[in-house]
Amino acid sequence: MKKTDLQALAKLLNGKIEYLKRSENFEIEGFAPLSSAKENQVSFFTGNAVDGELRNSCAGLLLISESFEGAPNACALLRVKNPYAAMVKTVEALYEEPAVQKFIAASAKIHPSAVVEGIVGENAVIGPNSVVMAGAEIGEGTILQASVTIYPHVKIGKNCIFQAGAVVGSRGFGFYAENGERKMVPHVSGVRIGNDCEFGANSVVAAGFLAPTTIGNNCHFDSFVQIGHNCLVGNNVLMASQSGLGGTTVVEDDCEFAGGAQIAGHLSIGRGAVIAAKAGVTKSIPAGAVYAGFPAEPIEKWRKGIVAVRRLSK
Repeated sequence: MKKTDLQALAKLLNGKIEYLKRSENFEIEGFAPLSSAKENQVSFFTGNAVDGELRNSCAGLLLISESFEGAPNACALLRVKNPYAAMVKTVEALYEEPAVQKFIAASAKIHPSAVVEGIVGENAVIGPNSVVMAGAEIGEGTILQASVTIYPHVKIGKNCIFQAGAVVGSRGFGFYAENGERKMVPHVSGVRIGNDCEFGANSVVAAGFLAPTTIGNNCHFDSFVQIGHNCLVGNNVLMASQSGLGGTTVVEDDCEFAGGAQIAGHLSIGRGAVIAAKAGVTKSIPAGAVYAGFPAEPIEKWRKGIVAVRRLSK
């Protein structure tokens, strides 16, 4: 990660500085989401007034709109025309591609056709035509089968299995608008995966924007499963084939998703919830609930609706 200082960043973004907790120029060492940003990091906020999330932030520099009102808990503010676009420019300015630091443990098995530029732990297996890019880390005992691609800034725990064609850390499907033009969001923060997880053939986990996409321990994903950028997935989560999570979705422990279930972005799925096959979830789901249909609703209500429709058809 490159470093810069507040004055240089203000010049780059053509913004106006307002000092709050500090009264002098200071160094910026990285970026982070609003909820986790520290006093040497930059984050952004698109609203126009202080709310609960902003009130608890400890960001060093906060990018805000020109019309913002209030005094958030940050060291300094930088007023800009478009905070989201300014955050993207900040990420592009601070990010640097990881250098090749190839390390392969003595007990690891690497197929001759594989490309390894990152770190591979003890007893790991890297299969035919698989790629471990610079800045990626493969944990002890983890297996990449044929043609698996691991992008930079991906860290994988112990004893995971990635079936053929799986991709981890690719850019997420995110866009922002600037001057009437749609532009791609640079998802450069990678992925973190725990231990004892399995990913089916052709499954995809997208990288995060300001923080990594995160998956816990003992999760099992079938073929063609999609995990969107910045999702937070807990432990013991099961997802059947062709199910998917929209970006920034939070899935708590012990949840199950049947085949073809689709979850819209920016939602939360409570602990132990079950989503039936081909359900389309458009609202957050409480813990322990079972939902079905589109738009998804409690399964008993959905069943009664199906029966009523069939009766009407007669």
